[in-house]
Amino acid sequence: MSPYRAVVIGGTGAVGSALVRELLASPHCSQVVVVGRSEPAPDAFGGTSQKLSLHSVNMEQVAREAIDYARSCDAAFCTMGVGQPRKVGRKEFWKVDVEYASAFARACKIGGVRHFTLLSSVGANANSSNNYLHVKGVVEERIQQLRFERASFFRPSLLLTKKIRYGVQDFLAQAFYPAVSWALAPRFHQIRVTDLGRAMRLNAERPAESPVEALTYPEFLALLQGKLN
Repeated sequence: MSPYRAVVIGGTGAVGSALVRELLASPHCSQVVVVGRSEPAPDAFGGTSQKLSLHSVNMEQVAREAIDYARSCDAAFCTMGVGQPRKVGRKEFWKVDVEYASAFARACKIGGVRHFTLLSSVGANANSSNNYLHVKGVVEERIQQLRFERASFFRPSLLLTKKIRYGVQDFLAQAFYPAVSWALAPRFHQIRVTDLGRAMRLNAERPAESPVEALTYPEFLALLQGKLN
């Protein structure tokens, strides 16, 4: 494939940092632009790289400020989101996961990005009575309305991390969920954040099968095993 340039928002999170490392290691990705509320340290991604550029933006103005960073980029990734929605109010959750994410997507569209990838959630549905799934569904709809040449919605279930990020509830989920997930539908299976970051990168480096795609665990696994080309 031809070399491509990528812009990422949310690059300091568990999935985002794994994704950025993947992009930096990929021979197909020629530049990685990371934007966020504050400029992360280069060692957040394993050290400095000539391919990597880091920028801070005012999130209230991200629809305007991110345009120049998205310009000349072929692919954009949004892994931004409230890590613990139950710890913030609904307005704050909506602002970050819908308003900021869709504003970044608009900047990318104006900047000429062709392929937009969003970290969403299994069960995302704008008509859901569950607020979390409703929010994820609404932002997916907003991004679809921008009509990128290609939009990819990654919908994982439980994310497995090396470090427990959110206290006892996170510890219990990561400890016990894998023991029962085999009895659930495949789309609800857990995935390591490193594997999810790799799947996102691999998906960006394969030809599109449709303008809009929603991917869950079976597709993640197929990407990792080289069965989606």
